[in-house]
Amino acid sequence: MTRGSIVSLGIANPVFRPNPDEDGVYDNDGFVDQEKVAVEVPDDIKVPPEDENGAPAAAPTELKARLNLGHSVSLAVGQTIGSGIFVSPNDVVKVVGSIGMSLVIWVLSGCLSMCGALTFCELGTMFKRSGGEYQYIKAAYGKLPSFLYLWVCGVVRNGMGCAAIALTFAHYFTALYMSEEEDAFIWAKKGAATAAIVIIVSVNIYSTKIGIWMQNIFTALKLMAISVLVIMGIYTLCIGKTENIGVNWFAGTKMDFGQWTTGFFAALWAYSGWNSINMMAGEIKNPTKTVPRALVITNIIMITIYVLANVSYHTILPMSVLEKDKAIAVKVGRVVLGEGTWGEVGEVFFAVSVAVSTFGSLSSSLMGSSRLPFIAAQEDMFPKFVALIQVKNGTPIVGLLAMGTLATFWVWPFDIGDIIKYVGFLSWAWWGLCFAAVPYLRVTMPGYPRTFRVFLPITGFAILASLYLTIGQFVTNPIQCSYWLLVCFAGVPLYYGFVDEDQTCKTWMGWVLRKLSKFLKAEL
Repeated sequence: MTRGSIVSLGIANPVFRPNPDEDGVYDNDGFVDQEKVAVEVPDDIKVPPEDENGAPAAAPTELKARLNLGHSVSLAVGQTIGSGIFVSPNDVVKVVGSIGMSLVIWVLSGCLSMCGALTFCELGTMFKRSGGEYQYIKAAYGKLPSFLYLWVCGVVRNGMGCAAIALTFAHYFTALYMSEEEDAFIWAKKGAATAAIVIIVSVNIYSTKIGIWMQNIFTALKLMAISVLVIMGIYTLCIGKTENIGVNWFAGTKMDFGQWTTGFFAALWAYSGWNSINMMAGEIKNPTKTVPRALVITNIIMITIYVLANVSYHTILPMSVLEKDKAIAVKVGRVVLGEGTWGEVGEVFFAVSVAVSTFGSLSSSLMGSSRLPFIAAQEDMFPKFVALIQVKNGTPIVGLLAMGTLATFWVWPFDIGDIIKYVGFLSWAWWGLCFAAVPYLRVTMPGYPRTFRVFLPITGFAILASLYLTIGQFVTNPIQCSYWLLVCFAGVPLYYGFVDEDQTCKTWMGWVLRKLSKFLKAEL
């Protein structure tokens, strides 16, 4: 989520452009002036009170709005930078075939992430309850589609996402003591990924505070590894080693637009977390102005970081290495520092930094992913026992165990690139529906309060991009995509069995709830 310059990308100030239908209700910055807006709110809609900063008034047990623009940007950048920048360049280069086009993919992915985040910003100001996309789909399309989203994303996609992070950790960890060329490497990697999931789930069940502490420490290591990577790239250029990058940047470009979707999914994987600021809106001062500004700034920073990192990869490593090796950061340390002791130190530094920081990302992902089934169970969309909380430590024990089990399941049949591709297909299909909800809800719920209105062409770009990504991937890989569509529609009988008004399975599910509560010493 980075950008070079908003003007240079051809979207100069579209974010805050006034809606032609509402002239005279915007301040000088292009934001809604609350004093000039009088919205008729239906009687059945409760509008939460706001404090003097424009944030929802905090209940006694809620966090107060303490985050300013700088805090919001800092937290969002930290949450967005993940394992992707250490593995995704390999998948991008393989499908586009050139330096220049790979950089174009990274920049466009950042722009798409920003457009998606700004679109979600409007939805987030309308529906402030936990659940994010689930709440948006439920409001726009109804209960069955929202359940299918929970089924596909809460059960399948999130588990696969955690598996991809675990495999990234395991790849760099295993590279410390075993060559990628060895036949046993793949099995050692999958064993390490499984062990990491088991350890993190166990730790988080014991105490969420330990999990948060791990995340903070490992985020610092992740930022340090990227900083060293960029510095090494600059150093290589400064000493005149330009043989890898001093060529026609677009020579060898593969013009297969269907395959490019795989490259986009790989780059977008690195931008995962583009909607993280929306999740923190309740803790941000004056969110109506701060949130969209923080989104734009965060994306500019992220695009800049990722482009610099990729230029460093291309400067230091030849295309043949980038296309072949997954643990490319390890190769950087060896090439820059030489074949002797310092080369080994460079390899170990990057392997340890990426492995340890990704371990922290896996911890936060498992905790975050367990929340969606937990919320669904509280709203009677999933079986009630999924909402059980361990009494002693206050952790969502069933949600964590379920997500850990699912992540472990996906580790074994697939590798990192396959998982990222499947997660991308599932994610952008549903996010496309969320984006389409913005114009749909403006028509069907025109009086519903919105403290931020996204410029509709931005939403239009996000919708079109989602269509390209999902249809392009389906045309390229019809069998695999058909399988995931079948998985999605398999949720229909589950909905009518568990969630629909008749709830034909309600009796035996109640029995399961009672037994699990007793065995796990947990309660709702």
